[in-house]
Amino acid sequence: MIFNFVPSEGIGMLSAFAEAIGSKLENGIVELPEHLGKGYIKGLDLGPRIRVMIRQYELNEDLVFKRSAIENGEKVVVMAFHNFFSRVPGLPFVQITSTGINYEDFFPIHSKINSILISVHVSLLKELLYAQEETTLLDNMMNRDQPFLYEEIISPQMQELAREMVTTTISGELRIFFYRLKAEELIYLLFTELLKRREVAVQSINIADVKTIYLVKDKITVQINQPPRLDKLAKFAGMSTSKLKRLFKQIFGKNIYDYYQYYRMNEAASLLKEKGLTVAETGYELGFSNLSHFARVFEKYIGLKPKKYALEGNKIEKN
Repeated sequence: MIFNFVPSEGIGMLSAFAEAIGSKLENGIVELPEHLGKGYIKGLDLGPRIRVMIRQYELNEDLVFKRSAIENGEKVVVMAFHNFFSRVPGLPFVQITSTGINYEDFFPIHSKINSILISVHVSLLKELLYAQEETTLLDNMMNRDQPFLYEEIISPQMQELAREMVTTTISGELRIFFYRLKAEELIYLLFTELLKRREVAVQSINIADVKTIYLVKDKITVQINQPPRLDKLAKFAGMSTSKLKRLFKQIFGKNIYDYYQYYRMNEAASLLKEKGLTVAETGYELGFSNLSHFARVFEKYIGLKPKKYALEGNKIEKN
């Protein structure tokens, strides 16, 4: 199924999606019909300038979601948190986009989708961040008209908060207050990570280049036990090495090799904590022949030696 949402006055995304799949929007919730899958999408208005959408479903057929760019409309930043339950394959990540970019996502059959989308008007984001000194990244988000897309791997703290937001049942007068607090806390944690990027060159980016860069990222993360070769990746992307490096760093905040190691060590952390592998098993799984070298790289990116990290995870599980 292909769902193409064209933002316009009079009909919101949830209403349009409900109509497209033959369902209904009731009390802010759209239930998926059996032919498409099982689960729901829930929308929450948390104020005039902030909205949240929670997506929890499993698909019985492929789904392509497309959102057309808003031309000369209100400036809104969309933060989409994905894969925050450990039973879902892949590391948890968050994408930050402007509504001025054409957006497309593909969900294959049998996908288990768990995501939280927070849409914030730029004026509210300015109030929340209250930045005394704007970085290039903030300036691009707040003051410029060019479209943008950034991605971060979700920290354990963000992951836990996202899970709480989905699994906690709140009713009564304080329901909206609860979700607003959690949404703002997620925004805080996200920008704590984003602002570590400091001065990253920002240039206009189109959907074709975005798709290509994501294909490059997929190639890197699928072959996680093999260091990336820049010349081969550039040939694969059909780009010059300079353009590939620039766009990759603009979206992911790291150069290609640094991202590869960062992703690799987050995968190692998941194998240690979620899968219960030993340090040796984890190191060999990720292509390390020298476990001392693995321990040094792990500590550089995660902040703890792998053995200590695994022990800390076991303590949390027991408690």
